[in-house]
Amino acid sequence: GGALGALGRFAWWLELFSHFRLQYALTLAACGGVLLVLRRPALALAALALALANALPLAHYLLPAQEPAVAGPRVKAVLVNTWFRNGEHGRLLDYVRALGPDVAVFLEVTPAWGEALGRLESLPYRSQAGEILVASRQPLAGLKAWPLAGGAAMAVSFSYDAGGTPLTVIGAHANWPLGPAIAGSRNRELAELAAIARAAPSPVLLLGDLNTTAYSPVFDSLLAASGLGDCAAGRGLSPTWPTLFPPLYIQIDHCLAGPGVSIDRLRPGPRVGSDHRPLEVEITVARQSPDGAGGITAAAAPPTSRR
Repeated sequence: GGALGALGRFAWWLELFSHFRLQYALTLAACGGVLLVLRRPALALAALALALANALPLAHYLLPAQEPAVAGPRVKAVLVNTWFRNGEHGRLLDYVRALGPDVAVFLEVTPAWGEALGRLESLPYRSQAGEILVASRQPLAGLKAWPLAGGAAMAVSFSYDAGGTPLTVIGAHANWPLGPAIAGSRNRELAELAAIARAAPSPVLLLGDLNTTAYSPVFDSLLAASGLGDCAAGRGLSPTWPTLFPPLYIQIDHCLAGPGVSIDRLRPGPRVGSDHRPLEVEITVARQSPDGAGGITAAAAPPTSRR
């Protein structure tokens, strides 16, 4: 499966095989153990070798991230795919209130969810574009909605004042890649999203359900084109979907960050009635230089993608 996934640039269905590396590794390791018990050493070694090959990409999450320290204000953010079928409004609102984020991005926001999220007193500044709702403790400066790939998906950006340093926050939701037409649209959406992020004032924090994983070649292209790094790199596995069938857990909800942003913590939140778990992130934003020219006193390079 992993070998087919590496060819995901060439066909939408091949990319689907790239996402389940952990599941492949565990299954093949178990098969190798059984084959050893059955005294089939050649087949056992083949299974274990394939297990290792599928486990190697997990280093993206498991090897320590190399980032310089950054001095500056801290910002807590959360990404929540509410799920349009989820009616547990109180459960999700209680979770957000307890978490106390400075910034939040909500996806799949229906009219009912929009009304419910309006009761979040701790995030008084809110704006919705399509099915994306962004919320903040501060006024949403420079707010802009971005239709992606002809309007099939959306992104929303605004500026958050992180202790005097404007932090560009981008919320996005890409299509799921099932079928050649929708997968092609998803790829164009991610390419447009990368262009938006690269053109945005630095530092940049992107939060979105991107409907791909870090093991996909499509994700590699997004990082390269955007100039952002994966906030989850080196911070352990953070699966977010599908809560309805945990054995297939993968991370399709992502935090990406550019220079000037250091990741202090990233983890999936609890189940809140959605088919996604929230993604919680705490960052430090490097202070601007005293001359106010936009320079950064200490910048963290984007985490590198490891395979």
